[in-house]
Amino acid sequence: MVRLLQAGDSSSAGEAMPALRVVVGEPDRVTRAKLRGVLHMGNGIYVVGEASAAQRLSDLVVRHRPRVVVMNTALTLAAHARSRTRVVLVSSELDEELLGRALCEGAGGFVHRDSLFEEIVQAIRLVAAGHTFISCSMITRLRDRIAAVTTGVDHQLAELTRREAEVLALVAAGLSNAGIADKLGIGTGTVRSHLARILAKLSAANRAHAVGIAYESGFITGGSLHRQRRPG
Repeated sequence: MVRLLQAGDSSSAGEAMPALRVVVGEPDRVTRAKLRGVLHMGNGIYVVGEASAAQRLSDLVVRHRPRVVVMNTALTLAAHARSRTRVVLVSSELDEELLGRALCEGAGGFVHRDSLFEEIVQAIRLVAAGHTFISCSMITRLRDRIAAVTTGVDHQLAELTRREAEVLALVAAGLSNAGIADKLGIGTGTVRSHLARILAKLSAANRAHAVGIAYESGFITGGSLHRQRRPG
């Protein structure tokens, strides 16, 4: 299940969760200190290890078996693949290709550095609970890119409404119907209706086919998000 919350959202989905053990991988000492301060402010989240380099981070994951690893995209981590640890990536760039790779490789969260301290607690709790968190700024970038290239593309894609374009962007990002509904503040039934109209307008067999058409027509550019094969 994919669930997205905006920074400052009043939802308390994670408040009843037990204490969470977290390891932080971040090269910058000041950022590590700020993260530790934010995460230890009565959130029930405990930083049990910190690392500035990939090997040290891997060692800490093996030793502490944290529930979540918060790691800068400058580092690489193989150890989490051999454990049940979930990963929240922190990126200084709104990089769609990186987001696509991260989702395909099993990352649970993608947080933009500019909103790190506002979003990190929500991201950790949602990812620990099995959801996916993507920074609002990243979702906005995807939505705006879809809207910006509507003119001049295949006439079938040009027929999509702005809302349908938003839904298609979120489908391309790998969100489930529930995740799309959560992000856009609409019901899952409404999402299904939008998807049905998208498929009809594009003469697409399914949502993966619709995403493929969008890529091939230039509606989504540069192969920046790997196509997701998720059932609707």
